[in-house]
Amino acid sequence: MEKKIIKYPCQWSFRIIGKNKGVMRRAVAEYMNNTTYQLTASNLSRSGKYVSLNLELAVLNEDVRNRIYIDLKSMPCVKMVL
Repeated sequence: MEKKIIKYPCQWSFRIIGKNKGVMRRAVAEYMNNTTYQLTASNLSRSGKYVSLNLELAVLNEDVRNRIYIDLKSMPCVKMVL
């Protein structure tokens, strides 16, 4: 299976899953500081226990993209990042 070639800089989307939409929004806003991004509501789990948000922003290279992924994943309010 061939690895997709990604040309940077590019727009990238992360799906952030957690339990509290408001807490996740505040955590992302604090983390992103002065970075331009869009954060939109996505899905609610069948049970209503989990909510997901889509985070879209420009990434300069693979290292930046991976760092954002790791940082989002390490937030206490975030259960999963896709």
